Amino acid sequence: MQSLEHTSARKARIAIVGAGPAGASAGWHLATRGHVVMLIDRAAFPRDKTCGDWITPAALSELSLLGLDSTSLARLAPGHATVTTTRLVAPDGRESTRTSGRPGGCITRRVLDHLVRERALAAGCLALERTIRDIAAETALFAEYDHIVDARGATAGVANAIGLRGYLTVSKTAVAADASNRVEIYTDACCRRGYGWIFPVHADEHTVHFNIGVGLWKDDSRGGQSVSDYFDRFLADNAVAREIQAAAVETVRPVGYPVGLGLWRNRVAEGRVLRIGDAANLADPLTGDGIGNALASGRLVAEAIAAASDSADAAQRWQFQFQMMLAGELRRAFALRQLLSSTSAKNLATWLLERGAPALGTRLHRAIFGETPYRDAWRAGDRE
Repeated sequence: MQSLEHTSARKARIAIVGAGPAGASAGWHLATRGHVVMLIDRAAFPRDKTCGDWITPAALSELSLLGLDSTSLARLAPGHATVTTTRLVAPDGRESTRTSGRPGGCITRRVLDHLVRERALAAGCLALERTIRDIAAETALFAEYDHIVDARGATAGVANAIGLRGYLTVSKTAVAADASNRVEIYTDACCRRGYGWIFPVHADEHTVHFNIGVGLWKDDSRGGQSVSDYFDRFLADNAVAREIQAAAVETVRPVGYPVGLGLWRNRVAEGRVLRIGDAANLADPLTGDGIGNALASGRLVAEAIAAASDSADAAQRWQFQFQMMLAGELRRAFALRQLLSSTSAKNLATWLLERGAPALGTRLHRAIFGETPYRDAWRAGDRE
């Protein structure tokens, strides 16, 4: 494999299957390098996409690279939530709350995905509306392309978790003043690898629109403890969720969706097919966040393709980029998930975030909420 700094003079033809954040990010980064890119998706955009809608500070940094900085998002997605406070609550009610060092956000996927795809099209990507269930079966379609990028989402990878979310809209006067700028995650005693969330996604002069949901590993789902059972219990037992539900002036029924959480070992390339985003199981195993790594994987796979001499070289480079830039963080999140499976561990960890070494607590809290990498949570020194 040649150096990653080498850039091939030859402009490649790339088919990207899936035009969500991962695929559209890859498309933008490739098209701006002069490559010929076809973005293929079964849906017409804007389209609804079921998700938690949380945009971490790391994800916002990736969006900025696409020209969607905070100023652009304020103009193109007016009313979207700017997150300045993050809150983690343990099963026993202990909590860790921090003011964000870098703000995050929440934007509905109908809006976000459309904006990212439009950036890709503006950069020169072509678009094709077509359903592709089996890439290997589409030999005629893909014959003219040098590389194929699979960005079809969790159903194309290992869908090892499931989420369920609903939308509730309340009057601004019915919730706390900072509710429209705070994301909250609640860990659980019954679902050892489950969690619930309350995210504000939109606010105007009179109302706040909340995304309330739960996530659960598929292996933990059983009779009486399915994701829908968990969702109903979360709404019934959580005081903040109950308050929002009681004050709701509009509700949207909950919808489930698969998630491809990160694996301990993962191959992201097979032949000419390079997998990114949820199709490559890149969602954070601890928090379920997938948008940040989806956008980053689009950028990194574009770098691999741009530097490659052929499809085999691109596969090697993308696997190498994944191992160097993403695999370590996924494994750190996976290890934390395993350590925090028991109720006592969740309670103790949340207590330590608030009562332990202040600098360490802040760094770890911010890593969980996607503000800094997990690797930085353990660095020496007390500087926050």
